This record gives sequence, C-alpha cells and structure tokens, in this order.
Amino acid sequence: MTLINYLTRIHFADGVLEEALHSEMEARNKKRPLIVAEAGHLSGSIAERFFSSFPIRSVAETYAAVPPQATEAAALEIAETYRSGDCDLLIAFGSNRAMDIAKVARVAIAHREPLVVLSNDEGGARRIGNDLPDLYSIPGILGFASAISDYTRVRLNEGRQVLISSPRLIPSVTICDPTLTLGASRAESAIAAAGILARGIDSYLSPAYNPPAEGLALDALTRVTDNLSSVMTGESLKARREMMAGGLNSSMSLQKGLCVVHAICNAVASVSPKPIDPSTLGGILIPQLVAFYGIHADARAEHLKRCLKIDPETDLAAGLTRITHGLPLPRNLAMLGVKREDLHVAAQLASLDRAIGNGPCGLSPAAIEEILTFAFEAGARSAETRTNHDNVA
Repeated sequence: MTLINYLTRIHFADGVLEEALHSEMEARNKKRPLIVAEAGHLSGSIAERFFSSFPIRSVAETYAAVPPQATEAAALEIAETYRSGDCDLLIAFGSNRAMDIAKVARVAIAHREPLVVLSNDEGGARRIGNDLPDLYSIPGILGFASAISDYTRVRLNEGRQVLISSPRLIPSVTICDPTLTLGASRAESAIAAAGILARGIDSYLSPAYNPPAEGLALDALTRVTDNLSSVMTGESLKARREMMAGGLNSSMSLQKGLCVVHAICNAVASVSPKPIDPSTLGGILIPQLVAFYGIHADARAEHLKRCLKIDPETDLAAGLTRITHGLPLPRNLAMLGVKREDLHVAAQLASLDRAIGNGPCGLSPAAIEEILTFAFEAGARSAETRTNHDNVA
C-alpha cells in the first residue's frame, strides 16, 4: 500500500516517484506541466528520474528562478509562464522554497486581482475558489514543511509580507519517495531534523483541540529522535524513510493551526539582512520557547520527553538544547547574521501575527523580545531562571 488519502492524495514508498507521477498525470490527462524547482534540483541523477517519469507526449516547462522567500513578482512571473505555455499542471520539486512559491502562483493563476486582496488580512481565504490549477508536490530533504501544508507567506511588491491560507492550497497530490533524500548532506539532514522538532513540539503544545494532529506531532518527534543518529552518520534508507515520515507527520500536525514558532521565525526572517532557513531558525528558537512557556507546558512535558528520549529528571528546555546543539547548525541568532538592534522590531512584528496566540500562554511584545534576546546570545534558560510569568500577555 503506497497511497495515503489523508488531507490529500499522498504516495509514500521507496522508489515510488516514477510510478506515482506517471500514473497521476495519466489518470488526469495532464500533458503540459510547469515544473517549479531550484536550479540545482534540475540536474543530476534524481532529476533524470524525475523527468523520465512523465507520460509520453507530455511537454514540460520549467521555472528555476525560485526566490529565497515567496514573492508576488515571482508568482506573477510563474503565472504568466503557465498561461503562455498553455500548461495544465504545476509541479513543485525539491525544496520548501519551490513549494511555497508554487502555492502563491496557483492563486495568481486562478485570480487576477492583487494578491493582497487574497491574503488573510483581507479575508482572502473566503475568496480563494476551487478553480486553482492542480499542484503536485514532490519533496526532497528540505521540502517536508510545505509538502502538504495549506498556507504560505508572500512578500508583496510593495514590500509588506502577508499570509495566504486556505484548505484549497493543500497540494492536489504529494509524492514522498525516501530515495530522493539519499545523498543529502549532514547540514541538510540537520536542517530537516530541526524543522521537524520545532513544528512537532510547538504543534503539540498548542491549546487547539485536535487529537489526530497531536498524535501526528508526537509520532513525528519519535521518528526523528529514533533515527537522527543514523541519518547524520550514514545512508540508511530505513532511517531516511523514517525521517521523511516524521517530516510528513509534523506538517500534517499543523492542522491544529500555525503556531508560535512560525510567527516568531517569520518575523525574524523579515528583519534579517540575509535569507534565513526557517527550519534552522526554528531549531534555535524552540528550546527558548519551551523554557519561556514554563509551567504552561509542564503538564505536557512528560509526553514530549518520552518521545525525545530526554531523561525524566531533566528540564525539557535543557534537554532540547542538548539535542539541537548536537546538530551541525548555528546555535544562536547572532551566528545566523541577525542583528541585535533588529530584535525589537521582530518582536513587534511577531506580536501582530495571528499565530502568536496559538501557544500554551499569551506572549506580549516584551516577552517575545526576551525570548529573542536569549536566542540571540546562546543556550536555553534553566527552569530556575526562566521568567515567563512576568511578560505573559
């Protein structure tokens, strides 16, 4: 059994790429796909497998100018390429960046009005209709977060950043083939693991009531913890499979809603002078968030500690710090190039994000800035030094 029909059609199996892509296109009579992928994913042995999967007589267009963050300009450019090429399918291949911009492009193809009108700020979820073009997502090692999500951020031409979200944005088909992650570097694997940890933990701690999503979050954390060492030290296909399953489940757990770590990561990325990978950022921030939540998270900490194999006597935030510091990634915001003087602005931006309210306790702008200050400097606070009571909103 390779097909999972939960939220959308998900093919999951080793080596399933060729069969799944070919059969899905044949079944829906798709002949002119537009492939959205970063240039580095359009060559090499995996790319050869990908292109060989198309049905006979299909003609593919490609768009490789994928921006570090989805932009209105790029989305409109993709939409124009789609229309002028008489395309009938979007395929996002490889990275989260490719999938995010492909989602915005879907909206731009189906709706001629400005993207700002379709943002959450303008009630856009009600306006996004059923006439979006089909989108197939095929994630690589860094595509887990967006492979099955129903949202994306986009930077407008005016410079402002908005959220576009709708259940209709979930890709029509997702193809998860663990063999596509073989050969990934230690850094890429670490980034993927950090993203799963951040999404799974903050999703589980969200107060929203969604038992299936909570189960998916815990399962994701268990899978990544059990297989992290093997993924980082070798090419075990079993470990890669479990990591991809964890990535998929952590993404599906966000049916509880976007979480606090998403709001803060987005704000920091907005003020950063250079592009920052959101999963790397999430790995830095999640121990700080858990430390700040304090007693508001303690009732659920034991479940998390068991999944993460943290000793029962160890503070959850301290245990998380040890896990994330064991990854070959930057340990604080300063190492990512974030400037201390930008933390205040980032905190203000995060406080305006709707997702900031989806945590176990409220967060004031001052509280967010405190979290960012600790994340800028170094490791997480201990249970004795955290001060979450002082700045809860």
